[in-house]
Amino acid sequence: MVHFSAMARSISFSSHPILKPFITHPIENIIFTTLQKKKFLLKFSHQEIHLQEPKPSSNSKPFGPESNLNLALETLEAMGRNETPTEPIHVLELMQFTVDSKSLPAGDRIYEYIMRFSSDYDITIFNELIGMYFKLGDYRRAGRVFEQMVCKDIDSWNTMIKGLSENGQENEAIQLFAKLVKEGNNNKSNNTNSNISPNEETFLSVLKACEHLGDSEKGKSYFESMSKDYGITPSLDHYTSYVNLQRKTNKRVVSEKNRTKNLDKSLAYEKLRSLSDEAKKAGYVADTRYVLHDIDEEAKERALLHHSERLAIAYGLIRTTPGTTLRIIKNLRICGDCHNFIKILSKFEKREFIVRDNKRFHHFKDGICSCRDFW
Repeated sequence: MVHFSAMARSISFSSHPILKPFITHPIENIIFTTLQKKKFLLKFSHQEIHLQEPKPSSNSKPFGPESNLNLALETLEAMGRNETPTEPIHVLELMQFTVDSKSLPAGDRIYEYIMRFSSDYDITIFNELIGMYFKLGDYRRAGRVFEQMVCKDIDSWNTMIKGLSENGQENEAIQLFAKLVKEGNNNKSNNTNSNISPNEETFLSVLKACEHLGDSEKGKSYFESMSKDYGITPSLDHYTSYVNLQRKTNKRVVSEKNRTKNLDKSLAYEKLRSLSDEAKKAGYVADTRYVLHDIDEEAKERALLHHSERLAIAYGLIRTTPGTTLRIIKNLRICGDCHNFIKILSKFEKREFIVRDNKRFHHFKDGICSCRDFW
């Protein structure tokens, strides 16, 4: 664990494996400019690093992407051993080179170097260090740097919230946003000058996190809070993210409703088959005269079983408590077979079924219908 402050030079940090330089041919003349405005020339001799001040006539080139990453890191570490911090621009270039090379071990070496000279660099370097780790796919190391920072600005928070969201840690991103808001409110109440409030980038990142999670309630709350609590006018990007969130949520709701509907339909058919078996035991015999299609007897019985009033009753039985009266309305005349089926059903289910067809109400109870089988 690294401990440092904006003023302290003495730090301690955990050690990470160091990459061995891969040197296939002599490479000379890589220059690092230090914070003391000294320039150190890197020369290799038998794979050993020597630092010396270059002569004015040197053909040296500044450090850049064309340099070998491991050689550049060796240079940086050699300067560190000489208590010589390099200028921030070179550290930033090396971070970018590390990201391009997708080398996490190289990133750790830069991290240790920065920690060694933490008081020589401003907050921008540490924000970029957080961003480097996110780009290398390690949100835990990024979080370590963030937690170690004594001083943070809004860019520090934005880099963390955005990075967490983009690395599949949307819940953590939302939690960090809540922490930012809380700290800002606490600073206001304490009248401190270190107040940090969310800005446009912060809200876009947290809206993206809500979009990925499909959390429409939080997303709506954050979207409304932008203008109401912080006076921020939503941009096109904010509106786009919010609309995408609502569209995703609506799709999910429709999908859930369809899934529930299909499940209920399956349960109703299963219940109806069970009721048919019970009715047959109680004396029900299908009257296939009411099926006018030219199909075999078994198919006619299946057709009768699936009449709409029977499905409605089956669904009602699985969705209501025992003893509840069921009311069914249909726009066609109830057929004689369904009439007989429901009479028998009312007896062994001990329920009252009220069926309204296009002629009248039928009250089925205890195996008898109020129409007395005349309608």
